[in-house]
Amino acid sequence: MNSIIDNPALAEAGSNRMRWFMEQMPLITQLKETFSKEQPFRGLTIAICLHVEPKTAYWIDAILSGGAKHVYLVGCLGTTKPDTAAFLASNPKITVLAREADTMEKHQQYLEMVMEQKPDLLLDNGASLILSYCKKDRSWTPLGANEETRTGRLLIDASGADIPFPVIVIDDSPLKKLLENAVGVGQSVLDAFMRSTSLLLGGKRTLVIGYGWVGSGIANKFRAMGAHTSVYDVDPVYLLKAKVDGHHVSDDLEQLLREADIIITATGRFHIITKEHIPCLRSGAIVCNAGHFGFEIDAEDLIQAAECVEDVGNGRQLLRYQDKHIFLLSQANPLNLAAGDGNPISIMDLGLGLQACCGARIATDRSKLHNGVQPVPRDIDCFVSQSMLHY
Repeated sequence: MNSIIDNPALAEAGSNRMRWFMEQMPLITQLKETFSKEQPFRGLTIAICLHVEPKTAYWIDAILSGGAKHVYLVGCLGTTKPDTAAFLASNPKITVLAREADTMEKHQQYLEMVMEQKPDLLLDNGASLILSYCKKDRSWTPLGANEETRTGRLLIDASGADIPFPVIVIDDSPLKKLLENAVGVGQSVLDAFMRSTSLLLGGKRTLVIGYGWVGSGIANKFRAMGAHTSVYDVDPVYLLKAKVDGHHVSDDLEQLLREADIIITATGRFHIITKEHIPCLRSGAIVCNAGHFGFEIDAEDLIQAAECVEDVGNGRQLLRYQDKHIFLLSQANPLNLAAGDGNPISIMDLGLGLQACCGARIATDRSKLHNGVQPVPRDIDCFVSQSMLHY
């Protein structure tokens, strides 16, 4: 199977870009050295669904150092960096299925193409590989899988699938929640918003929808920049937490929308902002998404309902309605990667280190794992934490 990417000629540019990231990821460097000696992935075919960007590329290099026979990489929607895709596809042991403008239909086709290769290990993001496997009766069973995101965990739970192999949920790790979600995503979403808009945040009425670990990090970072932050969540416990953290809260989403200059979704669920909410939006409001899938905002419906849609540069779309206009950023794809470089490098060094260690555990020692979803083993959390303390 050949790679499907935007432009193979970008491989050298992708290689040059990698140098900075390699220098800043000491945990992955350490694991690469360990994997080269211990060969935990010897002879395995590995399927990966992840954002195709430089931090991912260096992590895959470590996986290959561990003896993997071949890696099939499917990109996530709206976040593929074409130069990184070209760099990875230049390696004969990697097949990349990822283009910058891929649709969900194309994404699903890629997943089925990878399933035909009967991979031994699934390293997943958004449960794309796991649920693709479960959609059909398969002639083989993988050794196991990782799932990186809260969205993926919610989708697995909602599917009711009886998964016949272990699935370690990285997002259930306290390290993932406390550091990547609460600290890293907040910084990267703020950075991407500033790159995309170049606005002064001081005084801007900013609504964050969803106050889990990710949403709380975003709300706190925007407030630190002077924004007047409001929070909506369906869970009163999270609303209370937001209130005592100093944010304005309400269980009336429509009223909060009427007051907001900036709206950011971070729920891990779909259809949070729909065309039915258009009458509630302020003219000039900026709408964007920080969740894994852009479907938290029904961008296609918002666009179709508009009288006029204008591209105003840098991933911004101006949607005009009869009595107002709004701005949609990056077509509701995850803003931190669609408009920026994703989470801080050191944060992803940690997060990808968790994934690498959990993948190695599945490949070499499943004695304490069971079929279905489960948290990251405690000893892996401790190992990654202790390692990061030295960097």
